[in-house]
Amino acid sequence: MIQVLDRYLETAPGRIALLVIRLAIGALFVYASLDKIWDPGAFAEAIYNYRLLPEVLLHSAAIMLPWLELICGILLIMNVYPETSAGLILAMLLVFTLAIVSAIARGLDFSCGCFNLNSDTRNMSFWKVLENIGMMLMAFISWWNAHRMKKDPTSS
Repeated sequence: MIQVLDRYLETAPGRIALLVIRLAIGALFVYASLDKIWDPGAFAEAIYNYRLLPEVLLHSAAIMLPWLELICGILLIMNVYPETSAGLILAMLLVFTLAIVSAIARGLDFSCGCFNLNSDTRNMSFWKVLENIGMMLMAFISWWNAHRMKKDPTSS
């Protein structure tokens, strides 16, 4: 499977798809960070709704996480440290997805706080999980390409 991905990324359509994927996942993370940076109190409340973190960590997470999202998104868009930024985005998406699955399993239903903190929409569903899996695939492809380019700079 990885060889097929590698061969595809070597083609012109593959390079275009890779650029679109990298820019899209980077832009999504920049966009997702803005509301959280603007209103860390509301984001702390969104984190609290998951009932996973002790209260002592809520405010630190609400302040640091959006900035990490913003920085990783910008770096990925600019193609600066793409392996690290895509890897961190992939790790964040994995944690976010596990938190959503945990909330669903415990019967919690609230707005995930993913892109909009002012939403009254309850979106804890497996559609949100599938959406995150799609974004994880995008982040993985971005990470994989950066990883292979680091190992073999003559590729693409």
